[in-house]
Amino acid sequence: MIKNYLKTAWRNLLRSKVYSLIAVIGLAIGLSVSTLLFWGVDDELQYDTAWPDAANIYRLNARIKMSDDEYNTWTNTPAPIAATALRTFPGVEMAVRYNREQMLVSQGEEHIMEKNVAYTEPSFFKMFHVKLLRGSEQVALSAINNVVLSRDAAVKYFGSINNAVGKTLTLSEKLEPYTVSAIMENMPERSTVRMDMLLSLDMVRKNYGGNGNWKTIDEDWGNFYFTTFLRLKPGTNVNQLAKQLSAIHVKNNGYVKAGDVTYICQPLNMLRLYNADLSPSGIKIVRFFMIIGVLILLIAVINYINLSTARATKRAKEVGLRRTIGASRQQLLIQFVTEFILILIAALLLAAALMPVLTPFYQEISGKLYNIDYWKLSTIKIVGWVALGTIILASVYPAWILSSFNPNDVLKANFNKAARGGWLRKGLVIMQFTFSVLLIICTIVITKQLKFIQTKNLGYDRENVLMVPLNGKVSSQLQRVMHELKSDKSIRDVSFASGFLLAMGGSTDNINWPGKVNNQAHISPMQIAANFTTAMQMKFADGQGFTGSPADSAYYLINESAARMMALKHPVGTIINLWGKQGEIKGVIKDFNNASLKEEIKPTIFSAVQASEFGGYLYIRARAEATKQAIAKTEELYKSIDNIRPFEYRFLDEDFDAMYRKDIQTAKLFKAFASVAILLSCLGLFGLAVFTAERRTKEIGIRKVLGASVQSISFLISKEFTGLVIIANLIAWPIAWYIMHQWMQEFTYRTEISWYIFVIAGFFSLLLAVITVSSQAVKAAIVNPVKSLKTE
Repeated sequence: MIKNYLKTAWRNLLRSKVYSLIAVIGLAIGLSVSTLLFWGVDDELQYDTAWPDAANIYRLNARIKMSDDEYNTWTNTPAPIAATALRTFPGVEMAVRYNREQMLVSQGEEHIMEKNVAYTEPSFFKMFHVKLLRGSEQVALSAINNVVLSRDAAVKYFGSINNAVGKTLTLSEKLEPYTVSAIMENMPERSTVRMDMLLSLDMVRKNYGGNGNWKTIDEDWGNFYFTTFLRLKPGTNVNQLAKQLSAIHVKNNGYVKAGDVTYICQPLNMLRLYNADLSPSGIKIVRFFMIIGVLILLIAVINYINLSTARATKRAKEVGLRRTIGASRQQLLIQFVTEFILILIAALLLAAALMPVLTPFYQEISGKLYNIDYWKLSTIKIVGWVALGTIILASVYPAWILSSFNPNDVLKANFNKAARGGWLRKGLVIMQFTFSVLLIICTIVITKQLKFIQTKNLGYDRENVLMVPLNGKVSSQLQRVMHELKSDKSIRDVSFASGFLLAMGGSTDNINWPGKVNNQAHISPMQIAANFTTAMQMKFADGQGFTGSPADSAYYLINESAARMMALKHPVGTIINLWGKQGEIKGVIKDFNNASLKEEIKPTIFSAVQASEFGGYLYIRARAEATKQAIAKTEELYKSIDNIRPFEYRFLDEDFDAMYRKDIQTAKLFKAFASVAILLSCLGLFGLAVFTAERRTKEIGIRKVLGASVQSISFLISKEFTGLVIIANLIAWPIAWYIMHQWMQEFTYRTEISWYIFVIAGFFSLLLAVITVSSQAVKAAIVNPVKSLKTE
């Protein structure tokens, strides 16, 4: 019986080669693209899920009141909060703190900057169930100069995990010797807590207490310095815990009142895709691409459903004869489902061939550069679910329609049941193009916003600016460094600042001015060289900049946002006090974007410093035609002063673009998937156009005999489909506007969703539909009418 089903199904597919080919290609494209999307979604959702007890581990975040209507949420907390939570709240099983840093590692003549390094405490191993391959938890971090290496780090530095324990590594710019006390298994790759080196928190405690601070780290409730994780007992009320910890913080810190600091417990598996205040961030994109994956698969399935039901009239007599000679409806259902399974197998094989071709392209535009394991259990599950969903969606309805014909009506040539699916087919075509137009509009809007970001005047010139982080040795010779760099022909100007211009970092409320009424007002301070505003080509709204003389220390510069925050109508000449140091406002800089365009411009204050007092960044403006020479000159000079620390540099414009890397990748993905959606929609439209032309062959012949032109016949066939595309546009436009309006709210500075975007999307989709249908309409119209009239 099964053999007969397969043989009959194979013959039917060969009899309709064009439809079978369209169905296979459409399903293959839908299966491969949607599977890639689901892979990406699964990869994001897998972050921080591999840890044992992940469901009970929370990171403690701190929500800080900056002003009456502004709050910032930090992922760091004061050191004492961990021990306090463990001691006072029964639901806390374990607490661990760590401070993550970059670390210079030296071994012989080799110097490497390691990024995944943390100072932590022994409870880290128990909290995250980190397996030690060599050494013990009791000894691992027992000494202040011990270091624990991951398997990969041990192999990198010592060739094997067997040879590492007891050996010495030289860490930090001070070239301090550390003894390898243990080797731990590599932490999960998809983790925000992944570390390659662990150092004892006692080193931080020693340095913290030895630098003149009036409190130790275990007493200081004002310094938000550590990342804190808590492991809770199942069923613990995390909101009640956070509330109690907030009250304890206020009690121990005399400078804050209730509501100024609020703690938030963020689940470990939410660190990747949610903000510190638990608002969604990356999860929105993940959900959106999950929906797009479903929609693309749905478009491919709709193609098959439309082609199958459209061809029902040609299969009606076959069904009638089979029912007459005794075939049951169940047997017919099995027959048609078998045909679809054969098509699906062919589509899966073609999709498997497409995957290696599409995967590198997907990795490039999505930024996911991992190797996809095709035989991994999660991969097999994804493909299995996609295939099962496709079978259910694509086979059941067509098989039900085809098996439902009444044999008496069919054999009397009175079968209008096939026409019953006409409205459904039209509805599905509208649905396909609605999805496609939706993606086209979203792509155009996102691209327009990104272009707006890239061309917006930020208030300074970010082009050809090289940033070099300064260390102690180079900082001590800054005057020499700046003089030599300025004299080089490849460099236009050199300056320095205490921080990163695109991320001002911390802020302070320790500022006073005449008439101050808001005690929660925060301002971002930055120390700069006298020529910084000139080097960065900033403009002044009032007053003037620093001169480079010692008298600069008596003055401050502020931006327009700071002047508005202070409610100063004439700020120049106003005496203010920052951190107890009094000074006069000398100039007001026109507002410049000192953060992402998703954020408002922060009130900022600048003070002048001499080079000998400074650390931070060198800002080197290279000549456009001599960037490589400027880098080479800077590296040569840097290494002549410090040949141990690796030379590092960044470009300001590249860092600016990196702030929107996710948005750029989203735009690229939208372009790709909009192209796939419109391709699949047009492929389905082509199949329906072929069927329509075949079904109306005799009608076309009669019209030609009566004098109809090729153009009028082409219009007759095309107008039905173009009307459906117009309806799809009218449905897609308001939906797309709403989605993009919500997305644009993430940006404080944004472009408009212009009306012409919808017109472009409509024209483009209509043009593609006309081209797709017209090719078949013209082909049908030019056939000899004599041949057309002989078709029945």
